[in-house]
Amino acid sequence: MTGHHRFQRLLPVLVCLGSGLLPLARIDAQMVERRGGIEPIEAANIGFLPHGLRVIQENGASQLIVWDLVRSIEGLTDPSELEAWENYRQLADDLWRARARVQRGDARLAEPLLEPYFDQAIELEKDAELRLIIAEALLRVRLARGAVEEAVPMALETIRLRRAGVVTDRFEGLDPVVDESLWLVPALPPLSTDANRVRALSRILEPWLDPERLGDDPHVRGLAAAHLSLAGEATDPLGEDSTPGLEFIRAALEASSSDPAVRDAARVRLAAAADAENAPAWLGAWRRWFTACSLLREQDVELDVALIELLHVPALHVARNPALAARAVALAADVLERAGRSTEADSLRRELLISQVAVRPALGPDTIPSDVPDESETP
Repeated sequence: MTGHHRFQRLLPVLVCLGSGLLPLARIDAQMVERRGGIEPIEAANIGFLPHGLRVIQENGASQLIVWDLVRSIEGLTDPSELEAWENYRQLADDLWRARARVQRGDARLAEPLLEPYFDQAIELEKDAELRLIIAEALLRVRLARGAVEEAVPMALETIRLRRAGVVTDRFEGLDPVVDESLWLVPALPPLSTDANRVRALSRILEPWLDPERLGDDPHVRGLAAAHLSLAGEATDPLGEDSTPGLEFIRAALEASSSDPAVRDAARVRLAAAADAENAPAWLGAWRRWFTACSLLREQDVELDVALIELLHVPALHVARNPALAARAVALAADVLERAGRSTEADSLRRELLISQVAVRPALGPDTIPSDVPDESETP
């Protein structure tokens, strides 16, 4: 049974629980085993909720244990509770295994475990930690394989939740995936690798464009509109929103405007933002990429000036953004080829092939394995 079908079996239970039709079940000294070396907890009452297990102890203390930390529940006897746990057990196991793989850098094996749960997770309470765990974990694995367009919904949801104050400790020890100074994902500039997936964004991003759903944060709504504009569906995608992150995104998009004056002004703004005293270092890679792409649209461009901008990305930012660095080298090679400088183009392509840069994520999404080993992760 697939993860999707397993989750679908839970929907009637989730609806009842969410509406309060099923009260917390009275049990006698049940033991909840937790993962990650956390001590077990003795419960007087428990409740199965979409976003975790509600545990009430004899002294009245109550806590929610998010599903990825629930290893087992010993002593259940009520048939309905046994059935609920049997269904939730798969969710708990999948999330634990997926998260363990993300933390050890096994993104390709984590994605099939996470993917079935994302759409259902965004129907949970808007501030549920479980939403953040699923969204950020899936964001990390899709970025790892270069699935640029497919990562956008997870990026929007991760940013929305973190801006709303939702926190989790599940990714401690890993590099942050979101830069909270600008509320952008450094590994996800507004560019595309797959035209078909870009065209599908208008449907996929609907929840984050709707203020009545997930687009109640103007910054998140602006980011969704910016990515949607890659499909040519918005002339001024960001509207009146003016967070620093969105201002940089606006300049990046305007740098490829059909109006030369707009392009020139946008390049000035990109440079000013990236050179600001408190600008994060990764912003330099974005600035160089969008500046180079903008220069290449000019009729009288000095080709070597644009190439220098492109090659700044691998020279200075390969450690921070290997995918964009590889993409910059590949574009530089194509530009040289079109200019009749085949020897230089071939040299760059050889360097790209023998380097340690992740070439595939820079150039387009690849496939993921459909089968996953059925092993358990060590807590």
